[in-house]
Amino acid sequence: MKRWILLGLFFVVLLAPLVVSAWLGREVKVKSADLELVIITPHQEAIRREFAEAFTRYYRETFGKTVAIDYRTFGASDIVKYFDERAKTVSKENPTYGIDIAWGGGDFLFDVQLKKPGYLQALKLPAELMKEVFPDAKLSGLPLYDVDPKNGPCWFGTALSSFGVVYNRDVLRHLGVPEPRTWRDLADPRLANWVVLADPTRSASAKQAYMVIVERAMADALARGQSENVGWADGMGLIRQIAANARLFTDSSSVVPIMVSQGEAAAGMAIDFYGRSQANAVGNERMGYVEPANATIINPDPIALVTGAPHRELAQQFIEFVLSRQGQVLWNLKPGVAGGPRADALRRLPIRRDVYADMTNFTDQVNPFEAASSFNKSNAREKTFGIMGELIQFSCIDLLDELREMRKVILASPQAKELDARLGQFPFEEPEALKRLDAWKKATPSARLALAREWTEQFRAEYGELRTMAGAR
Repeated sequence: MKRWILLGLFFVVLLAPLVVSAWLGREVKVKSADLELVIITPHQEAIRREFAEAFTRYYRETFGKTVAIDYRTFGASDIVKYFDERAKTVSKENPTYGIDIAWGGGDFLFDVQLKKPGYLQALKLPAELMKEVFPDAKLSGLPLYDVDPKNGPCWFGTALSSFGVVYNRDVLRHLGVPEPRTWRDLADPRLANWVVLADPTRSASAKQAYMVIVERAMADALARGQSENVGWADGMGLIRQIAANARLFTDSSSVVPIMVSQGEAAAGMAIDFYGRSQANAVGNERMGYVEPANATIINPDPIALVTGAPHRELAQQFIEFVLSRQGQVLWNLKPGVAGGPRADALRRLPIRRDVYADMTNFTDQVNPFEAASSFNKSNAREKTFGIMGELIQFSCIDLLDELREMRKVILASPQAKELDARLGQFPFEEPEALKRLDAWKKATPSARLALAREWTEQFRAEYGELRTMAGAR
C-alpha cells in the first residue's frame, strides 16, 4: 500500500508543473532555445502555432539562433485582469509584467484598456516599414494603428476583421425561415430557442459585434433626423429581441459557428474568420456566412510592445515580422503553398494593402479595402463600450429564461406588435448608460455586486410589467 502511495506522489510531483502551467493559460515549452519571447494573446491555436513556426524558422535562417515562443493564452477580459493584477507588483525594482508582446483582441482592448493604464510602450518602427504597411493611417475613418503624434504609436493593426451572421441552411429549411441577411433577422420569432450567442463579458469580439448593432442604429436614427440617443436605445432593444431567441450564451465566440454547423442552432453572430472557416469545413451547401450590407465594420486586430518587456529587441523583431509581407501572407494563403501556413488556413484578412495585388493562392477572395463601406465604427458612438457587456449580462444573460418566456407571452397577446416594440426599446438611453459606466468604474467589488443586483431587478421588473400588459398572470 505504501508503495502505491509513494508512486502516486511521484506522479503528482511530475505532473504538477504542467497542470499549474495550463491553469495559468501558459503553453508548456518542450524545447530549449537560445532566446525566449513571451506573448499574451487570445488567438486560437492555429494562429499561434503557424506564426511561431514561421518566425522561429525566419530567425534561425537570418540570425542563426533559435527562439522559443511562450504563449500565455487568455480571453480579452482576462488579459486586462492579468495586467491589473501584475500592476500591483510592478515597481522600480521589478519594472516588468513578465510579458513581451500583447497580440490580438481588438482596438478597444489596446487603445483603452491596455494603453491608458500604461501597460503598453510606444514603439518606433522603421519608417520604410510603416510606409509599406500603412500608406493610409485610416480605413473608412477608423485608425489602422495608434496615431499618437506626441508619444508615438503604442499598437499596430496586424489583420482586419468584420462581423456577420452564420446560419445552418438545413435547420432554416426545417423551420421554414429564410436565410438571414440583416441583424434584425435574428430577432424573427420563428427562431425562438434556435439562436446561439456569445457572452460579451467573456469575449471581446462578441462585445464588438453587439456594439456594431448599436452603432448602426445610432447612425440610422441620425439619418432620420432623430437623436443618436434614441438610436442607442433602439440598438440595445434589438439586442434584447435577438437574445430572447437565444438557446444559450457561450463563453467563447468561436463556439457559435461550431454549434450552428452541427445543427444545434439555426443562426448566430460571428467574427468573419470563424464564420468562413466553419462554413468551409462543413460545406457551403449546409452552412452560410453573411455580413449585413452597410451594417458591419472593418476592425484592426493589434499587436503591441508591453511596458518593461524582458526581451524588447526580440519583441520588436517579432512585430516587424508579423507586419512584413512574409508574415502578412500567412493570414490568408492556402496551406502548403509557397509562403503559406504549413497545416491550417488561418482565414484572416491581412492589414497590408499591397498583398492584395496578387490573391491567386488566397483562401478567401476578399479585399477589405475594396469592400469597405461608408459605415464603420466610431469612437464617438462607442462611449458605452465599457459597460456594454454588463448591460447585456444583466438584461439578457442573467434573465434569459424570463426574457424568453416574456417575449413568448407578449407575442401571443392581442397587443403583440405594440409590446414587442416596447421590448425593442431599451428602458434608458446613452446618457444614463454613461452614468452607469462611471458608477461601475468607481465601484469596489462589493459595490459592483450591489449594482448588479439593483440593475438586474430593474430589468426583471420591466419584464414583469410587459407580461402584465400582455394579460399574463
